[in-house]
Amino acid sequence: MSVEDDLRLYLAEQRAIIDAFPVEPLRAVAEMLFQTYDAGGTVFAMANGGNAGTLDHAYCDFKHHPFVSDDKTRRISPSVKRLRFVNLCSSPAELTGLVNDLGSDDMYAAALEPFVTDQDLVMAYSGSGNSPNVIRALEVAVAAGARTFAMTKGDGGRCRALADVCLVVPGSSAFPGQTGPNDNNFHFEDAMLSVNHMLVGLLKQRVAAAQQR
Repeated sequence: MSVEDDLRLYLAEQRAIIDAFPVEPLRAVAEMLFQTYDAGGTVFAMANGGNAGTLDHAYCDFKHHPFVSDDKTRRISPSVKRLRFVNLCSSPAELTGLVNDLGSDDMYAAALEPFVTDQDLVMAYSGSGNSPNVIRALEVAVAAGARTFAMTKGDGGRCRALADVCLVVPGSSAFPGQTGPNDNNFHFEDAMLSVNHMLVGLLKQRVAAAQQR
């Protein structure tokens, strides 16, 4: 295939995924997000590799975007409740310390366990659905009675059984770099950013509607 053919393949695969994208899990996690916000709970989120970088983007959006005016020229009243959002991937010092002391499989569980409650939402992103550090943290969240959401691909792995809501990105890929064990990985990572944007936008809409009552 030519470079142009490969590029068209990627875009065609992406369109097919969007057309088949499961909306019901998105609706369900949006409801859990609203419940967490209304209860004054905290959103905890975790991922590995490049997806941890995407969560840094999500942290910024969730923490700030629902609480500014549409034209971004002013913040809404400080009296409006904000969303508490903790990116468990955010501190290299904390993560390397936990890995050094406890091992990589327990790094997110150790960061989460002392703080998570039944008022919180734990969001887990794992392409395989089987990342040990994500699975152990989800187990901690379930034990605490927290709301749980996972985003995966393929067959959903263990995340599918653990999470209250599991969004499995559909499709398969023949594009270079995301075949074999990495099947659909680029599309999964693209979709992760879109899911976070949809949730941020819905929360912004809910916050704005509450201000008009």
